[in-house]
Amino acid sequence: MTKLLSRRRFLASAMYVFVGIGILIATGLYQYFLALPYDTSYVHWGPPEPLTSLIQQLQENGIPAVKPVNEFDHKFTFTNSHKCQVKDNEVIRLVYIVKSALPNFYKRDMIRQSWGFEQRFSDVTIRTVFLVGSMPGEPHLQVRVNKENKQHKDIVQADFIDNYYNNTIKTMMGLNWAFNFCAKVKYLLFVDDDYYVSTRNILRFLRDPNNYPQYLETYVIDAVNEYQENLYAGYVFQQSYPHRWVLSKWYISLTDYPYSHYPPYVTAGAFILSQRSLQSMYYASIYTNRFRFDDIFMGMCAKKANLHPFHHAEFHFSRPLYTVEGYKYTIASHGFGDPEEMHKIWEEQRSVGNA
Repeated sequence: MTKLLSRRRFLASAMYVFVGIGILIATGLYQYFLALPYDTSYVHWGPPEPLTSLIQQLQENGIPAVKPVNEFDHKFTFTNSHKCQVKDNEVIRLVYIVKSALPNFYKRDMIRQSWGFEQRFSDVTIRTVFLVGSMPGEPHLQVRVNKENKQHKDIVQADFIDNYYNNTIKTMMGLNWAFNFCAKVKYLLFVDDDYYVSTRNILRFLRDPNNYPQYLETYVIDAVNEYQENLYAGYVFQQSYPHRWVLSKWYISLTDYPYSHYPPYVTAGAFILSQRSLQSMYYASIYTNRFRFDDIFMGMCAKKANLHPFHHAEFHFSRPLYTVEGYKYTIASHGFGDPEEMHKIWEEQRSVGNA
């Protein structure tokens, strides 16, 4: 009897083990145990050659020792390359590069009437463009976009399919466009079309990123510092992990990415680049293997370019509860899917001097 009970217990335990292993395999969770440790195993997500030497070769004669692995190879429908052209001694302080879904016409209009308004300040030159892809199965949308661009001349479009999983391509299009047409611009904010943004607070932040907003209460600083020259700023995730659950929207297999966690990155919803960082990121992007998620891809590029993401709490990954005083120093906030609500809040913040 004792032997029979022991055998049954053994079989039950074995069954639980096999079921557990089966669940781990079926769900993909076993991959967490097989991932390579990031701190000791990560190599640049692309060719291992030093980026500085490749950049120098590209700049000198255009023939690098290693061919780029990830050039933007889509055809532009609209470039609006005039956007970054300046007259005489004019300096463009800030360009908004808004990542927008093709059908989001109303969101783009509300942005043009609020934080994307180019004449917001008479003494600061600002430009706004909208990045969109294409939807070949929806020709009526393209007709509307053609009219929209004819009226506003601010659409940057290429012939890739406009969907969530092509956000990396859309970001690469923005890098390519800015690199080729905006060499004299000081700063660029890449931002999604469901964000609230305060132009006034961006300009304040750029004056002294390390001490914003505290410095506003004490002094004004105009000196250029290291972060202003090499700025890659926003809401930073220092250590996030790949989703190995096969049903997750963000699922990544070990084949896609074999390491335990990602490089530090700024969430792609809103990030600021200085001109020098734009140049570095562009070159890094063409030598970094393409990755499905654009913010993580940019983190990989930053690591290759030796840029350190700069975190600031006034870039909000999640929307904070709104109060007039609570948004006094907010730079950008995710969570504004309703463009009318965003516009209303922006108007209220503008009226009290915060936008």
